[in-house]
Amino acid sequence: MNRPASVIVFGVINLVFAGLGLCGGVFAVIGLAVLNAPRNPRMPNPALDAMLNNPAYATFQYVSVVLGLIATIVIAMAGIGLLMSKAWGRHLSIVWAVYTLVMTVVGGVVNYVYLISPMMEKAGRGGGPEQAGLIGGIIGGMIGTCLAPIYPVILLIFMYRRNLVDYLNNPLGPNPYGAPPPPQGPY
Repeated sequence: MNRPASVIVFGVINLVFAGLGLCGGVFAVIGLAVLNAPRNPRMPNPALDAMLNNPAYATFQYVSVVLGLIATIVIAMAGIGLLMSKAWGRHLSIVWAVYTLVMTVVGGVVNYVYLISPMMEKAGRGGGPEQAGLIGGIIGGMIGTCLAPIYPVILLIFMYRRNLVDYLNNPLGPNPYGAPPPPQGPY
């Protein structure tokens, strides 16, 4: 049985996402460390203000960073497993995709409640460059939330394709040594 190209493609893409997740995790840790640093009052930052003013939102952000780093490890292992043609690579890919879809919805709701909604209220009151920045942040956040599920959904679709499942459950094929197939029917 030939290895489906999707095994290699998704193995590589998973490793690329793991690299991006590692970079994002490093920047998130740095960003959270900035919360305790002195800030320039002339440069407002609505996201930092939301975390500083709401312990629940700050806790959600800290937990998200930790879970995101764990998810990065999972998708890296999934990519390696797929490239090695291991069934556990498929299973880890499915776990990562489901986790990502759930966290996209949860994160979208939490960010709307604690960040976007207050930003929309503030944008409606002000004017000038700060208002433009708030509107840009709102639009960027909404676009990011809408685009985030694309890869996990595609990954799930391919991880359940029959040829990929059959291959990963038996990479040598149903009859690797050329022996005649076993007889069918009751014995």
